[in-house]
Amino acid sequence: MRKFVATYVAKGTYELYPEGEVVENVVQGLTDNLVAHGRMYCPCADVEDSKTKGSDMVCPCKPHHADIARQGYCDCALFAAPDFVAAERLKKP
Repeated sequence: MRKFVATYVAKGTYELYPEGEVVENVVQGLTDNLVAHGRMYCPCADVEDSKTKGSDMVCPCKPHHADIARQGYCDCALFAAPDFVAAERLKKP
């Protein structure tokens, strides 16, 4: 799962959310959903609802682009815009 996430970040325009513990929790949720349901459903959404939406809610989900444009990061807090990540790093001492 970590390789999938790292590859997506390396090939795309997004970065990982700047809090490592949050990222690890999301990665674990994706792994759990893959094992339990056979697909990497976003852990921030209800799995049964996600199943009705099909591949739209499989990571990277269809709404993540709009989420990042709106708030700087996807609703699961896995992927984030580079400017959001940079701003968060400036806040830390």
